[in-house]
Amino acid sequence: MSEKRQDWITIAKSVALILVIFIHSLFYDILSVFLTGFVMPAFFMLYGVTHNSKKYRHDLRNYLANRARALLIPYFVLSLLMLGMYAAFYPTVDLGFPPTDFIFWMIYGNGPMSSTGPRVSHLWFLRTMFFAIVLFSLVDRYLYDKPAIFRLIILVISPIIGVMLKYGTGVVLVPWSMDAILIALSFMLIGSEVRRRRHLLPWSVNPLVDVVGFVSALAVYTVFSLGNGYVNIGESNYGNSIIVYMFTGVLGTYIVCLLSYYADKKFPVIGRGATKFNKYGQEIYETHPLVIQLNYEVLGSMPIWAAIAIYPPSPLLLISFPLATILSYLWGSKVVSRSGYLQLMFLGFRRKDMTKPKLTVPVPEPDENDEEESVEETITDK
Repeated sequence: MSEKRQDWITIAKSVALILVIFIHSLFYDILSVFLTGFVMPAFFMLYGVTHNSKKYRHDLRNYLANRARALLIPYFVLSLLMLGMYAAFYPTVDLGFPPTDFIFWMIYGNGPMSSTGPRVSHLWFLRTMFFAIVLFSLVDRYLYDKPAIFRLIILVISPIIGVMLKYGTGVVLVPWSMDAILIALSFMLIGSEVRRRRHLLPWSVNPLVDVVGFVSALAVYTVFSLGNGYVNIGESNYGNSIIVYMFTGVLGTYIVCLLSYYADKKFPVIGRGATKFNKYGQEIYETHPLVIQLNYEVLGSMPIWAAIAIYPPSPLLLISFPLATILSYLWGSKVVSRSGYLQLMFLGFRRKDMTKPKLTVPVPEPDENDEEESVEETITDK
């Protein structure tokens, strides 16, 4: 399999990650409502598309151990680091809860809650991704060669059970985001079914059909996403309907993947840039909220923003979004990439391509039939 065949997927993952940073730079408004209808589902669906089940179906122990190392080590290490930073700056920086509450919510596995509602750390994605991968791998292991109806039943009932966990127990946040895990599992299974039929081929038919499909999908997506409202499954918020969210998640992912295919086809340089950006996707995702929060704490109170705000609901958008994107990329590519200790913190492992000669390890040439996603791509399956 040639690298070119995957460029459209890499572009789609990079676009989704950039949109996550954009959403985090916004206050809740109609634009964030529009974008949250598909951004997180795109990561989970693309994981299902790129997952090489044939390679790991019979070696789940090693596969899941590697995923645990790559996702759970950063989750716990960075959560403890956030706790330490918050304890050091509290009460100068007050997020609406004391540091001791932070400890409770870490044990609870979701949260914390503040006086204004849930303030779930962006790290929820790491734990959700891992446990969803565990469930997905088990389904794939035992139902891969069974009739599709068995997988489709799980695909349909998983998000329903997830929602029932919240409303059946009456909690605001489901412990360890089990609801988000089941919703993510459903999107992964959708992506996996797409792979069965199209492998890694672009989601394109021909230019005419693609134009009609794009316009129709965008129109339907717009109506349904705005009608469903703001969604954040990490905060157990599914909008007005989990069924509508599943629908907009698929439609939005289709739109992004179609645009990514044509962007790569017309401008190959975009694919090369996306590859460089996506290589540090996990570090970017883990770091960007800190830049946004620092901008808010340091610059947010300056009256000048009220005077020059181009986008009033988020006056710092024009600074926070580009700074968070650029600085988090530089942090991953220029700092974390040169430190084995930082790589263990942010990635759970040391890269084989570290720039220091004494730590460089030869990397074997990949098998041409190996379509498995890298660990870096896993986080940008987010």
